[in-house]
Amino acid sequence: MNISLLKDVTRTTNKMALSLSIDNRANVKIVNFVWFENQPDTLFFSSVKGAVGTLEYDQAQSIAFTSIPNSDMIGNPYIRSQNATIKHSNKTMEDLLPKYLDSVPNYQKVWDMIGPKLEVFELKLGDVYVDPGLGREKITLKF
Repeated sequence: MNISLLKDVTRTTNKMALSLSIDNRANVKIVNFVWFENQPDTLFFSSVKGAVGTLEYDQAQSIAFTSIPNSDMIGNPYIRSQNATIKHSNKTMEDLLPKYLDSVPNYQKVWDMIGPKLEVFELKLGDVYVDPGLGREKITLKF
């Protein structure tokens, strides 16, 4: 599977709008995420332990997301999926911290404020639509 376009787009963004449906009621959250080439079907994100959002992740019956393009990116590259699941991750924030610090501007401030309170979730992708920007080929990857 050629994930080069997915790799290109995930280098340009670090936020997503994560849509959850619980009991036919939709909710959207903006979260930072990180992606690793050796796990192309997974986006990692965190939430404060015990927060309402964390409990919603456990209850969600339907999940979709779209990445949020950085405003300085020409062509608005993004990824999205309507075929995803959320689960608690075996990874810790300490495992992911170097990637967060590398890809999310000012993440050190977030870490300093709430780092020990964060727990890691995995967004598993059944498929992902990759739009690398205006004038470029768009693809759907199926995992």
